[in-house]
Amino acid sequence: MRFLHASDLHLDSPLRGLAKHDDAPVDVLRGATREAFSNLIELAIEENVDFVLLGGDLYDGTWQDFSTAIFFSKKLGELDRAGIRVFGVLGNHDAQSKLTKALEKPKNLTLLPANKPHTEVLDDLEVAIHGQSFPQQQVVDNLAACYPMAMPGMFNIGLLHTSLDGREGHAAYAPCKLDDLLAKDYQYWALGHVHTREEVSTDPWVVFPGCLQGRHARETGPKGCCLVYVEDRKVQRVEHRVLDVVRWENCVVDLSNVDSLQGVLDSTERALSDIVAEADGRDVATRVSFVGASPVHSELQGKSLWLRQKILNLSAERYGDSLWIEKVIVATTRKLDLEELLSGDGAIGGLARSILEIQDDPIAVRGLDAALAALMDKLPPEVSMADDGLQLDDPNVVGRLIREAKELLIGKLLETGDES
Repeated sequence: MRFLHASDLHLDSPLRGLAKHDDAPVDVLRGATREAFSNLIELAIEENVDFVLLGGDLYDGTWQDFSTAIFFSKKLGELDRAGIRVFGVLGNHDAQSKLTKALEKPKNLTLLPANKPHTEVLDDLEVAIHGQSFPQQQVVDNLAACYPMAMPGMFNIGLLHTSLDGREGHAAYAPCKLDDLLAKDYQYWALGHVHTREEVSTDPWVVFPGCLQGRHARETGPKGCCLVYVEDRKVQRVEHRVLDVVRWENCVVDLSNVDSLQGVLDSTERALSDIVAEADGRDVATRVSFVGASPVHSELQGKSLWLRQKILNLSAERYGDSLWIEKVIVATTRKLDLEELLSGDGAIGGLARSILEIQDDPIAVRGLDAALAALMDKLPPEVSMADDGLQLDDPNVVGRLIREAKELLIGKLLETGDES
């Protein structure tokens, strides 16, 4: 027996954050979710799988283009004609979506109900699929706790949209512990909600397949689904099959040993070449970040616009439309100057030491919660609503912002030190 496990399709995701980029290949990126789903359908037919599991978030929140639902039904119809059944649960985004309510369900699709856990028995395959959909967006209860115990003599699958015990960048929906899942004695847990692929356990298998297609700079690397091989009611192996059509990557360029602006451009060209080569012919969207204690740190300050233009020209000349530079970030420091600054007894040295003593943990910074809440009240909603928006409720994001602010302040003090 073979089956596919996929999740977080986010078909026709609006990708609101791209609106601010005049050069963004919006049509290509928005069409990527459909192409990735088409790749899933083709894979299911090529591998002649027995069924397909969908772990939630078929659609994307309040997106209301009904052609999305028509496209989804059309593609499932291709599986139906191939004799392939589909079983799924609805996730937090589906619970928001009007498309879910308006969907005329294809006859080969079984969506497990939201009122309580349900078991779908496939007698011909000796398979029992247990699962429960989200009744609304915010589900804070441990749904897995109410799932039934494994059915004897069956290959038992748990289908669940969950944050498990917490994953960076994902809301804590349907939280549970790994032990809660293992206690059910299922042979395979097909999870959804987390967009990064993760094999949480292999005995038994507990798997996040990740999303089918990365949609922004936080969803990097190969994306796809899991092909699961079963024999004698035991998982023999789980293969990750790559299905994405546009690859998001972070291009990190270390300038620690670079001592000229031309060297910066040469290092960037090599890094971009590596990323394009690893994408196996796919279009690439990337965020370029310069890091390291570098001799050119001072020269780069105030030249972010010049640097971005140079990189865009380099990208266009070498790769045309197949490479898009989403953002250029300069996060370098000057280590030797910093050591000199910190050793000084003056006011600037004292201020630098005070800045570096600020902890990166937002919980430890007194009054930060109130300050962030006041800030969010003053900012327009689109600042946080965009796909790559400001997520000030995520401690990992806030910690990163604290570190970046410290680096910026120290950089300004170093410039002040140079002038004095």
